Amino acid sequence: MALHVSNFEIPARFSFHPFCARWEICTAELADWCEDPSPLIGGMVKPILGLLTEREKVEVRIGVPDDSTTSGMLGLMGLAPHPAHTVEIFRDDIPNDVLAPHQNRRTCPDISGRSFPVLVCSQPEFKTLFPSTLKPGDTAKDAWAMREEFLNDWNKANEFEWLWGLREFLNRWGLWTSGYGFNAHLMSSIRERPGFVLVFPHLLWERRNEYRKALDRKQARKWLSTARPLSFTNIDKPPYFLVERFYCEDAIQATITIDHLAERSFGICKRCQKVFQKETQHKKSYCSERCFNAAGVQRWREKQRKAAKKGTENNAKG
Repeated sequence: MALHVSNFEIPARFSFHPFCARWEICTAELADWCEDPSPLIGGMVKPILGLLTEREKVEVRIGVPDDSTTSGMLGLMGLAPHPAHTVEIFRDDIPNDVLAPHQNRRTCPDISGRSFPVLVCSQPEFKTLFPSTLKPGDTAKDAWAMREEFLNDWNKANEFEWLWGLREFLNRWGLWTSGYGFNAHLMSSIRERPGFVLVFPHLLWERRNEYRKALDRKQARKWLSTARPLSFTNIDKPPYFLVERFYCEDAIQATITIDHLAERSFGICKRCQKVFQKETQHKKSYCSERCFNAAGVQRWREKQRKAAKKGTENNAKG
């Protein structure tokens, strides 16, 4: 039996309407290991959830500003008396320099007092399991501009610059993802949830590196075979199909998928490490004429330095 396959293009419009959000830098302090990794109904759901119940969790205390005008710097320095909330997070979401991978409940029973920075967004809608009253903003934003800023604008060598740059980035663009950042039990609606969501800066740095690599044309097949589908919705005017995104991470992933489908090529500048789009198929190692010229000057100076050193060595021998 012959199978007929047709490839065709679907015209569609992409829309990014992010949620409005205000983020603050806070400190998360480890409190203790969670006694039961599957606390739902006394563990009765273990056979149902399977592997989802096996991830180890820890309790952390987070002082969350209850005033949106409070500066995040005070929270990070531990100088602001914010109300403290205790939540459960997965231990693999904790930085390795705070809780090493080899440490566990048996070998390291006391983990209290260890701390690391997190970004917190407080809104009353987050107190419910399904925040249906949370609505996206009315203003459409450029997801490609957001992606370029996220991939290029910070230097991880300066931890403080990264934290504050990330905070300002999210304050401009909205909520990173639809998750809470902590373990929101499916059946814990009987107790009120903390009215905030978390973002872990070290995990976003990992995402940043993943997305920079994913834009390489050599990664196109792998990305397109595993990425989230674009999920079209119908609209009543041309082009009649719409791809909508409301969270920053989803929007960045969608832009990478769209660029790979359009067979666009990207490179990483050899001088400034900026991700840039290649306008032609020719090999291009620099993002701009400025970086190209600066690299040329650097190579010339290095050549002159080596020549001078060689000359000094020859004179010393003579």
